[in-house]
Amino acid sequence: MADFVTGIDIGSSSIKAVVLSHREKPPKLIAFGAVATPQPGMVSETDMDLEVVGHAIKNLMVSLKASNSLVVVSLPESKIFTRVINDFPYLSDDELASSIHYSAEEFVPLPSDEVNLYWQIINRSKERNNTTVFVVASPKNSVAKYLKVLEMAKLKPIAIETDLVAVTRALVGSNPFAPTTLIIQLGASSTDLAVVSKSLILLTRSIGTGGLALTRVISQYLNFEPQQAEEYKKVYGLLEDQLGGKIYQTLKPLAEVIVSEARRVMQAFQTKYPQNPIKRVVLAGGGAKLPGLVIYLATNLGLEIQEADPWAYVGKDKSLQVRQLANTMQYAVAVGLAMYEE
Repeated sequence: MADFVTGIDIGSSSIKAVVLSHREKPPKLIAFGAVATPQPGMVSETDMDLEVVGHAIKNLMVSLKASNSLVVVSLPESKIFTRVINDFPYLSDDELASSIHYSAEEFVPLPSDEVNLYWQIINRSKERNNTTVFVVASPKNSVAKYLKVLEMAKLKPIAIETDLVAVTRALVGSNPFAPTTLIIQLGASSTDLAVVSKSLILLTRSIGTGGLALTRVISQYLNFEPQQAEEYKKVYGLLEDQLGGKIYQTLKPLAEVIVSEARRVMQAFQTKYPQNPIKRVVLAGGGAKLPGLVIYLATNLGLEIQEADPWAYVGKDKSLQVRQLANTMQYAVAVGLAMYEE
C-alpha cells in the first residue's frame, strides 16, 4: 500500500480532495481542500469542458502538495446502478458470476456490453441455501469520462468507487458495534440513501433532489437571484419560526420528497430484515447543514438523527484546529475514498 492516498470527489458544484497517510493506523489526515467545479462540469461531453475540470483538479492537487500520492475517485450514484440481491441460493463463485450477469439485466437499462459489473458478497450460507450480493453496474462511457478527466489532470486512479461505498467507509468504518444506520447523503444534485449494518451496505436508493433544487425553488417562488436564494437557504432553511415561515413553506415540499424516500427505504429494509431495525439516521453531504433539517427529519422519521463526522476514523494532528474541521460534512465521500486500502 502507498504511503499517501488522495480521495477525489468530483461533485456537480465542488471538487473535494482529502490526503491521508497510510503509514500508521488509523490513516492520518495530511491535507484537505476544495474548489468550485468549473461549469458545465462532468455533464459535458466536450473535451474542452472536461479539460477545464482536469485543470482544476490538477491545481487542487498542487495546492495540497499531493501530486505524488495515489488517487481514488468516485462515481456519483446518479451515474451507476446498484442493487442488493438476496434471493440467490448457495452458489459457487463461477455460478454466482453467471447468475449476477443474468440478474443485472433486470435493473440495468443498458446492454450488458456497455457496463462494468462489480459485486461484493454480503453473506453466503450453505445451511440456509442463500447468497446475498451487493452489485454495482457502471456504464463504461461514464467510467471512461472520469478516467479521461484524471488523465488530463496527470493522475491515474488506483480505484474507482461509488459515493455511497466511500461514505459508508468514512462514517461507519469497520466498527462491528455501530448500530444499523440509514445514511442520507445530501449532495448538490441528488440525495443518496444507504442502509448499513455491520459495515455492509444492504440497501441503496438515489433521488434527483439535492441542494441546487432547494435553491432553485426559493429563487422561483420568491423571485430571488440564485445567489440570494442560496444565502436565504443557508440562513433560514427549514426553520418554521423565521421570516414568517416563508422559506420553510417554500422548501417543505422538497423536504417531504426526501422524507418520503427515506420512509420507503426504511420500510423496504424492515420488510427484508425484520429482526434488524434501523436505529439511527446519519446526515452527510453539503446539504446536511440546512438549518432545521435535523429537527424536521427527527419529527418525521421518529429516529435519532446525527450529523456526520467524516473524520471519526481518521488520525488528526493536534495542531489542527477544531474549527478547521467544523462544517465539513461535504468531505465524507473524499475521506472515505482516501481511506481505501488495496
